[in-house]
Amino acid sequence: MIEINDFRKLLKFKEFPLHSFKKIKKIYGVRKGDSVLIWCDTGSQKEKVSPRLGKTFYAEFKKMGCDVSLIVGKKRSRMGPASKIVTKAVLSLEKKDLFVSVGSTGPGHIIRNGAHISFRKLMGSKNFKVFSCSGLSGLKEKNIDAFFSSFEHDQGEINLLHKKLVPLFKEASLVKIACPLGTNVEFRFSHREVLSNDGNWRKYSTNYPIGEVYTTPMEDSANGIAFVSSFRIIGGTVLPKKAVKFVFKKGLLVDSSSRVVKKNLQELVDYNKKKKIKNYKDAPRTIAEFGIGTNRKAKIVGAMICDEKALGTCHFAIGDNKQYGGKNYCFGHFDNVIASPTVWFDGRKIIENGRLLV
Repeated sequence: MIEINDFRKLLKFKEFPLHSFKKIKKIYGVRKGDSVLIWCDTGSQKEKVSPRLGKTFYAEFKKMGCDVSLIVGKKRSRMGPASKIVTKAVLSLEKKDLFVSVGSTGPGHIIRNGAHISFRKLMGSKNFKVFSCSGLSGLKEKNIDAFFSSFEHDQGEINLLHKKLVPLFKEASLVKIACPLGTNVEFRFSHREVLSNDGNWRKYSTNYPIGEVYTTPMEDSANGIAFVSSFRIIGGTVLPKKAVKFVFKKGLLVDSSSRVVKKNLQELVDYNKKKKIKNYKDAPRTIAEFGIGTNRKAKIVGAMICDEKALGTCHFAIGDNKQYGGKNYCFGHFDNVIASPTVWFDGRKIIENGRLLV
């Protein structure tokens, strides 16, 4: 791992009291002398979570005797590749090194030898670890405590829920979702890989907090209306005052009640056209993922990395799903959370008004 230290850029920021650091250290198997690369940004005038969390992790890993490199960039507001220094640093990671990403947004996609390569693929080929807790720009000061509460998950409960949910995901063909706000949407599974974010980084987990089971639906199968209480856009997560309507037809998001969502979609289409993605008009609006949150300590707080993990919620994504076992490739993957859903797998009720029945 290359040596970089941008700590001077974080001098004016206060650290967080991170009581869950011991749990994080245990989950990722970090020991004295290990190499840790931290990436964060300086936030904005109203958004200070990323730099404060970056400084907190830097101090904690230094305290335990790790070899720590720190990159502090400016807050990103557009899609695009990672900076040259981030790309160089990530590509320098070796077996069992840890990459900690705690940005207001993501670090950007990695370009290697002129081609886009996913973090998941890099992890698999180089066997380094990723602690991804980015997309924090929508997190308000009043929700900070609730956000950190999600770090204090009950590992035993999550393991048990995932043991029950994973087989149900694998066996299901038709998924239907309703909610009190008017959601009425369905799509189909095709027995693809089911991913379990349960803290076992050796098998899967790259993001934190943990607590979701998900898979990729058939890309042409989503039909109906969904009302979402939290949604991801370029630059952060939005908590709307009123739930936002998403309309699907034959797998595509064809309409929304939110101008913000429509603007985000157009930016995605324009960016994918620029990058010469073959199906640039439809790929960014294609159903990409369906998942169920399993973390009792997580709440909808305005950071999608936490919102989608809240116990009893479900979420769907649009955009790229190739790296998760799907067939749709493009730049961009955007999650959307449905609160208090009722969910059926092949007619069997799995969730009722936000209460897991497994």
